[in-house]
Amino acid sequence: MRINKYIAKAGLASRRKSEEYIKKGLVFVNGKKLDDLSYQVKENDQVKVMGKLLEIKEKFYYKLNKPIGFISSNYDPHNKKDLNSLVKIDHRFFCAGRLDKDSHGLMLITNDGKITNKLIHPSKKIEKTYIVKVDKLLNKDDEALFRKGIKLSVNEKTSDAKINLIDENSKIYEVIIHQGFNRQVRRMFLYFGSKVIDLKRIKIGQIELGKLEDGKYKKLNKKELEYLESL
Repeated sequence: MRINKYIAKAGLASRRKSEEYIKKGLVFVNGKKLDDLSYQVKENDQVKVMGKLLEIKEKFYYKLNKPIGFISSNYDPHNKKDLNSLVKIDHRFFCAGRLDKDSHGLMLITNDGKITNKLIHPSKKIEKTYIVKVDKLLNKDDEALFRKGIKLSVNEKTSDAKINLIDENSKIYEVIIHQGFNRQVRRMFLYFGSKVIDLKRIKIGQIELGKLEDGKYKKLNKKELEYLESL
């Protein structure tokens, strides 16, 4: 990366102003004064401007297929199956859309706090889609109430949920919610006396799990990144 672009990307100054700093002898690379405006910054270079060490923190965005048994925390001294044992990224990250230990499926991993907040903020009403296997089917009245909203606790009331029976014999539903109460889908079914046997999230907004294998993660593609930028 060209030196003026590097300085600008670090948030210190514009590219033009960065060139002025170089001309004035205020830019040092690996302890040596830099006077080459076309210098290409290498991976391990230390760049200082007016004595300040610059760092560029590139934002990253991954989707993860969380397996059953793993918690949705970066680090837990009491549980070896945390996200850090799955996601080998040498940077602090956030997870957008937590899943309980017994659930699996799509999670978003990023170091972009603003995007994380947008994805989970109630005002955005980002839909999350689940495939849910239960031990007992709901009747039509239960399904209607499921969609309309139920009170899970004094301060927790669901709304605008979608439910569709996709396999009657196997008792499997597709459920779409936009809220994020703790273990919400499980508690919603339990409200009607139905226990969730398996819960898998397959979609967050316009980002789909697709064929991503269990325990694997990969960078979001251009279309998915454009969706995040539109939020």
